Amino acid sequence: MSNVQRILNVLLLPVIVLVAFLIVKMMIASKPERQTRTPPPVIPSVRYVETTPSNFTPTLWSYGNVRSYYDANISSQVNGEVLIIDPSFNAGNSVNKGDRLVEIDPANYRAAVAQAEANLATTQQALIEEIIRSELAAQDWIESGRKIEDATDLTLRKPQLGAAQAAVDSAQASLDKAQIDLKNTQIRAPFDAIVQSRDTSPGNYVNTGTSLGSLISKERAEVRLPLTPQQLQRIDLPQSHSETELSAILSSPTQPNTEWVAKITRTEPSVDQQNQVIYVIGEIEEPFKNEQAFLPVGAFVDARIAGKPIRGAHLIPQTALVEDQFVWVVRDDNTLSKTAVTRVVAEEQSFVIRFNEMNERSFKVATRPLASFVEGQPVKPISGQ
Repeated sequence: MSNVQRILNVLLLPVIVLVAFLIVKMMIASKPERQTRTPPPVIPSVRYVETTPSNFTPTLWSYGNVRSYYDANISSQVNGEVLIIDPSFNAGNSVNKGDRLVEIDPANYRAAVAQAEANLATTQQALIEEIIRSELAAQDWIESGRKIEDATDLTLRKPQLGAAQAAVDSAQASLDKAQIDLKNTQIRAPFDAIVQSRDTSPGNYVNTGTSLGSLISKERAEVRLPLTPQQLQRIDLPQSHSETELSAILSSPTQPNTEWVAKITRTEPSVDQQNQVIYVIGEIEEPFKNEQAFLPVGAFVDARIAGKPIRGAHLIPQTALVEDQFVWVVRDDNTLSKTAVTRVVAEEQSFVIRFNEMNERSFKVATRPLASFVEGQPVKPISGQ
């Protein structure tokens, strides 16, 4: 290759590169410009409930164990052999006040009554004789021409008369005791009751104080229910000479399909030092009346008590309340509003709230608000839970 050709190649190379660059640039410039598309805004769907102010009665929950209103440990008041056990005196049976439960051999006590009656008759005879002697002594004193006021007590036989009267009183007391002992050979139910246990059998020899069994009252039972200070603010406790009545509805795992009514009758005067609760006492009338669904003593029960009505309250799902202080409300123009509220009380899966402003109107409250919600955000509202 000659020198001229080399020089031409060196000079033409930049020209070729420049021409190629210009051609590429022209092709790019002549290519139609791509149109950009703006994506449509994403509007989230929000499920809501419409809440209207109303008077709401909250339910207060408590618990306790059923205990007997009356219970009695039946024991012997005399000594002797058990002759008779009444068939009704067995655990679980019902007995009425005055029913005979056990009879102890009365032979010795009948003899004691007869002896006491004889002693009383003897002392009464001696008293009558002494009264006659005293009257004769007074008559002799007067017939002797002396005044009765001058006679001494010994002359008128007053000490002897007093001793005779005391002997009669002592004999009468002995007879009374013997009759009571005879009566106590028959042990009877002190009140309408259910037999809780029987601890003796015919032929046993019992002493005074020996346990024969135990009874629990069937007239009523009671339950001790703890209430927190916050719960106490929601109810009106009955006061003495007050017409206010408060009841608790009881349910128990022992009878899952049965409920009982306990009338709250009194409040214990002290606060539990450990958990700062106050106990109220509820009375259940005739807990054993229904033999198929009776409320046994000792059973654990749940109790629900109707509180004072809350006026102008709104009921919302618990999931709707955010940070325990606000909810998201769907406005009429389908935008969100962060609205301050006050939680009043919890009710199962819901909260009873009050709106801090405009509490008297209805609101559409988002049931499951998202963390991404912002004030004024458009949404697609969907009614229902």
